[in-house]
Amino acid sequence: MKILIADDDASMREVCERTLRADGYEVAIVASGDEATRLLDRGWDIILSDIEMPGGVGGLELLRRAKAAGSADILMMTAHAELDLAIEALKLGAFDFILKPFRPDVLQAAVSRCADRRRMSAELAREKDLRAELQQAHSDLARMQGVKDIFGQFVTPEVVDHILSVPQAFWRKGAQRTATVLFADVRSFTPFSSCHPPETVVETLNEVLSLIVGPVQSRGGIVNKFTGDGLLALFGAPLELGDHAAAAARAALDARDTVEDLARSRSARGLPPLRIGIGLNTGDMVAGCVGTQNRAEYSVIGNAVNLAARLEAAAEPGQILLGAATESALEADFQRKKVGPLILRGMPKPVFAWELTGRSA
Repeated sequence: MKILIADDDASMREVCERTLRADGYEVAIVASGDEATRLLDRGWDIILSDIEMPGGVGGLELLRRAKAAGSADILMMTAHAELDLAIEALKLGAFDFILKPFRPDVLQAAVSRCADRRRMSAELAREKDLRAELQQAHSDLARMQGVKDIFGQFVTPEVVDHILSVPQAFWRKGAQRTATVLFADVRSFTPFSSCHPPETVVETLNEVLSLIVGPVQSRGGIVNKFTGDGLLALFGAPLELGDHAAAAARAALDARDTVEDLARSRSARGLPPLRIGIGLNTGDMVAGCVGTQNRAEYSVIGNAVNLAARLEAAAEPGQILLGAATESALEADFQRKKVGPLILRGMPKPVFAWELTGRSA
């Protein structure tokens, strides 16, 4: 801790310097307020000043200038016990007032109190700064979590976590993956939406889609995107999933059965019995973020994806159509039958598919 001593009395300067150096303080001495003023920019912690000094700058003026120049604490010394003088010094910001002559222990006690107060103030300031940093960090984390939660509503939490793990480069990277794609679509929904209020349309669509999303997620799949009155789900991308073809088949059966139950319930209540068609296909595809750095979405691209979409479009209400690669990957307990050849839009020649009907008891 640095202390500047200003006193025109050489013997007093010597006593103060010797006493304070013995206590481990870094000490400098000057003989006048004018000299002290020229040193105010040296970063002093404590200034020990006589009130009455020769020259243009007395003790009280030095006090004023020191308070204006920095954060040093000022201890005033005087041989005159005048109450008004002490009050004026304290009003100007002096930390304490010491009457001359004084014993070394009196000086030590006064300086120690001042030093302790400074250390406590510094600790409080550090604590305040730390609290501010923690509050800012908490605010930043809360904001990031909010962004992540909102982002997750549109992308799926798994994709969000995957992107945030490598945020700087993920949008530019694609990867070759072998996965199973599930397309599902609500049949006859366009005519349904044209003759019902918007609130009913949205509520009904959400009810049907929730019956697809649940089985997809429970079987380890990821809902990649909603396509109006349908959705695209991925099994094996962006996260690895063992036996993804079987997982997708189980999800498709679960979704079909629950939606069929809903259709029967709606029909019994005199409502349109909405049903779904599903297409599944397994194969190699490119998976990654497609778009620009400012606007991109995670997607999968390739012939295997196109075939799944075409199979979904060809499926009848309540029907699940499989591509050949998916069918060959399924265990024997999945019940399926060959369908086709099917003429699918965009395909150069007719394609054989398999209808997934159920599982053995």
